[in-house]
Amino acid sequence: VLSRPTGSGADEPLKMRGLLTWMRENLLKERPELFLGEGDALRAGILCLVNDADWELGGTMDHELEDGDEITFISTLHGG
Repeated sequence: VLSRPTGSGADEPLKMRGLLTWMRENLLKERPELFLGEGDALRAGILCLVNDADWELGGTMDHELEDGDEITFISTLHGG
């Protein structure tokens, strides 16, 4: 569970783009390029669900997040 950042821009809607940027800066400690590609877009092979629905149905990077939204990332890449 994450709390919304306070300070500059806190009154603006939080979008997926902002969440991914925050994750890169605060959570991804090693090899963020395996999760995010150019322009902080999700890499191919990673599914993103917002409230159990494909994020592409809600506008991908510009989807506005609301309190209580559940974000799930699923990697479809695997070794063999």
